[in-house]
Amino acid sequence: MALNLYAEYGDMAEARGLLRGGLMQRDADYGSIYRGWIAMEADHAGNVDFARALFGEWRALCGDQDGGFWCRYIAFEARDVAEAAVAACPREPAVHAKCARLELLLGHEDRASAVLARALAAFDSDAAAQEWLVDQVRVYRDALRRRTLAGRLLSCCRAVMPSRRPHGGYEKLHSV
Repeated sequence: MALNLYAEYGDMAEARGLLRGGLMQRDADYGSIYRGWIAMEADHAGNVDFARALFGEWRALCGDQDGGFWCRYIAFEARDVAEAAVAACPREPAVHAKCARLELLLGHEDRASAVLARALAAFDSDAAAQEWLVDQVRVYRDALRRRTLAGRLLSCCRAVMPSRRPHGGYEKLHSV
């Protein structure tokens, strides 16, 4: 609701007030509220420093034992580091490729495509670098998809296989 308010009316103060009020509720889902608020600040409004302060609040509130917090924080900082690396080394295709692969690993194919598009624009006069970049990102994306599909199929097979084992009575029928 807060993101919609911000997106439609551009009223960040009202959106922040809604989120802060949500945190004050007795049965508040702190992780959900903070994840949404951080996404609104960092991804939609570009307030990375404010988003970082929200991570500090979340950590202070939920403690160091919240795995959801740490997973989100790692992804947030890794993206920031990757963007800084691209800014520092704009003519290094490997840095651009690593940044795009990070987005794929984090599950953001749309962001990976945007990173790749910026990289291709940066190397518009170097066809070999462009081809290498596309190959690096495509191969990594395909490997992640295969790994995910293979992992799903393997776990599905493991779940089905025990139910297909013959029961003792079945073996006795064959021996007759």
